[in-house]
Amino acid sequence: MGKLIMILVLALAIGMSVPKTRARIENEVKPLVDHFKIKITNGRLKAMADELAVRVNRGEGYPASWSGWLEMDFSGDPMDLWGHQYYMRNSPDGFTVGSDGPDGIQGTADDLKIRRDLGRH
Repeated sequence: MGKLIMILVLALAIGMSVPKTRARIENEVKPLVDHFKIKITNGRLKAMADELAVRVNRGEGYPASWSGWLEMDFSGDPMDLWGHQYYMRNSPDGFTVGSDGPDGIQGTADDLKIRRDLGRH
């Protein structure tokens, strides 16, 4: 079994050294990689929403600087796994935290976001 794994790793390494094959391998693997990135990002967004809800419910209000809060107070990485900063949109009754997703463009079908209603009117 160990030899089979070594042969597979060696074959993959050789394939990655050939540009045409590398592009094909990357295209085949990208959906799987994005799937895992989406799962991780959803977990980070939930943690972010939890931390932000605690802050707002304590009466501290929304951060004056979103970037500053992400860098200094959020317990996770301020960037999503595609290299873009998370965003927040707030309203009097709640907020949404999100990621622009794999395409990096806000407002498209692959965006990831969590909405929290705070019960205020």
